[in-house]
Amino acid sequence: MSDFLDDLEVHNLKYEDSKKPFYTQVKKSAKDRLMWLNDVIQLLLEQGESRTAIQRANLRQYRGQSQQRMERSRDANYRGPIANKTVKFVINHLHDLTETKVSQMAKIKPAVQAMPTNDEHEDRESAKVVDLIIKHLFNLNNVDDLATKMQRGARIFGEMFLDIDWDPAKGDLHPAFVQARDAGIADPNEPLMTGDICAKLRYPWRKYLQRKFDFNDVEYYFDVDLVPTEDLKLDYKGKAKDIKSEDEISEYDLESLTDRQLEETTVVYTFIHKGTKYLPQGYKCKFTKDVILEEGEHPFSHKGFNFVRLTDLDIPDVLNGVSKYEQIGPMQNMYDNLSTLIAKNIYLTAHAKWMMPKGAAKLSQLGNDNTVVEFQGSVAPQMAQVKPNPREVYEFRALLKDEMQTIFGNHGISRGEIPKGIEASSALQFLNELETQRATTEITKHGYMIKEIARKMTAVAGDKYDTEDGRMVRIVGKNNQYSIRSFDVAHLHKSYDYRFDNTSGIPETTAGRHQRILDMAQRSQAFTPERLEELLDVGNTEKATSLITESIKAAETENEDLVAGRYVSPPEEEEEHISHWESHSKFMQSRHYKEDIPAELKAKMKEHTYWTEEAIMAKMQMNGEFEAKVATLTNFPLYYHENFRPARSREQQALAAQMEVPQGTIPGQGLEEMKAEAQARRDK
Repeated sequence: MSDFLDDLEVHNLKYEDSKKPFYTQVKKSAKDRLMWLNDVIQLLLEQGESRTAIQRANLRQYRGQSQQRMERSRDANYRGPIANKTVKFVINHLHDLTETKVSQMAKIKPAVQAMPTNDEHEDRESAKVVDLIIKHLFNLNNVDDLATKMQRGARIFGEMFLDIDWDPAKGDLHPAFVQARDAGIADPNEPLMTGDICAKLRYPWRKYLQRKFDFNDVEYYFDVDLVPTEDLKLDYKGKAKDIKSEDEISEYDLESLTDRQLEETTVVYTFIHKGTKYLPQGYKCKFTKDVILEEGEHPFSHKGFNFVRLTDLDIPDVLNGVSKYEQIGPMQNMYDNLSTLIAKNIYLTAHAKWMMPKGAAKLSQLGNDNTVVEFQGSVAPQMAQVKPNPREVYEFRALLKDEMQTIFGNHGISRGEIPKGIEASSALQFLNELETQRATTEITKHGYMIKEIARKMTAVAGDKYDTEDGRMVRIVGKNNQYSIRSFDVAHLHKSYDYRFDNTSGIPETTAGRHQRILDMAQRSQAFTPERLEELLDVGNTEKATSLITESIKAAETENEDLVAGRYVSPPEEEEEHISHWESHSKFMQSRHYKEDIPAELKAKMKEHTYWTEEAIMAKMQMNGEFEAKVATLTNFPLYYHENFRPARSREQQALAAQMEVPQGTIPGQGLEEMKAEAQARRDK
């Protein structure tokens, strides 16, 4: 790795001393800009050769292919036998360590919540819609799978990139096009789509960063793509004569792990410069070595990089991420060499050997399975067999495996290997927590990556989403129409605090999910026997939670609409009035309500709460269970009601029935008095 770092510093100096900053080229001619771009990308490609070679060697190790096998696979004319002494025996622990680490990170679901930077009603409503948009974009681009691949690529190559861009060919048919098509104006064979966010994985040899010692100081980067020349000419018809194929161009094939030659192909570079002090609007240019295809300001309002990066090891003053393979690779090679030696010795000594003087016996009378070693002398023939490998070889090989696991941050318990002498589940849980604790930095990186994906996706959506394309209703859904009343696409440009949640309150096991549903069923009347059976069949705790929280969410939106001056319908008979009253009551205790809400809006809030209390008292007359729940409300009612009668607990209702006292004839009588009177009646 020292050679790699030395090369990095040499090329850094070569680049920094030879080129001026790009902002000095903006006002020059297109020819001068193209010359600057070609010079810089060639320097970056030259500097990246050693790094790319290491990354490809890491990929071979991940695949479990030794260099010896690779050389033979490249030689198409090789037809000779493969002798045991020339074949390396590979036991691929690197693959196992990598996938174990990827699995650990994959357990952390990409859960992001947009939090408003203030407590204004409009911003809180916007944050709710942004949350729904993030979930839509994550589902649309399958961020779960992308995050897993990012983790795998970072472990192998040291770093991995995910481009966040806009694809005009994605999405649904645009409503304007549908209307024009139905009217016979638009051609059905040339549809116009609404477009949508697209996320694309980028291998590190496809992206070249400006050479700086800190990633935060990087101002621009290049993307490298290989495009069929004829396709490029169709996309840029006005510049087709300047677009040329390149000779002797090759592409690295990830399947065969070799370079393959391409014909009629052009290398296309995309240059992105983020907004800086001297170039506030940023810059984007797409070019070949011969012509600039397109150029202009940065395409998105965030003026930053169009990608999210994940690294494995971050070394001070080294720009690119470094893979742990560079530390573990020599151990893996040593492990393979020892395994090869063990196998060769076993092959050599597996069969017993006849040791005899030459001519002492007829070889045709010996079994074919045994080997004869002839020598000169008068010693009697004897059968000899030795142990193929000493114990120290196996011990050293096991030590190498443990060292690899330690450096990579994986241990046997991650793969289900229970340590000897440990049987208690609490001890196993403790070991698992220790391993998770050690992975805190990696979990932090993973969380930051997920937050950056959400941040960049919402920024691009804010630039490209249109209020007229019907997209918001489709994303948010009819049940959240209240959230999009005050929402505008411009709200996507607002500043939000993105919170990454790497924990979940939902159990992962089936038994845990079932128990969670049963616990919720005991606390709520929202679960009928039929509904409970349906939920237990699939263990759907998310759906069970929604049954309980739906009325709370409805009440909270009523609070927000009332203080915003919007109309809210009176309480309905089918509503869960207690949840509504508790939500209204708690909101009215807040300092925000007391000091910030105008008097006329407070009056509307009080009126709605008053009629909610009336609905509760009416329902008490018909439902004893409901009345018993109301009896637990310590602050009910908030307002004076002329015909109010205190609610009775289940025990009070049972005593009243036992005494055959008509409902409402003992207003305000306490439980102890009712018990005493009932005992007196029994004594008589």
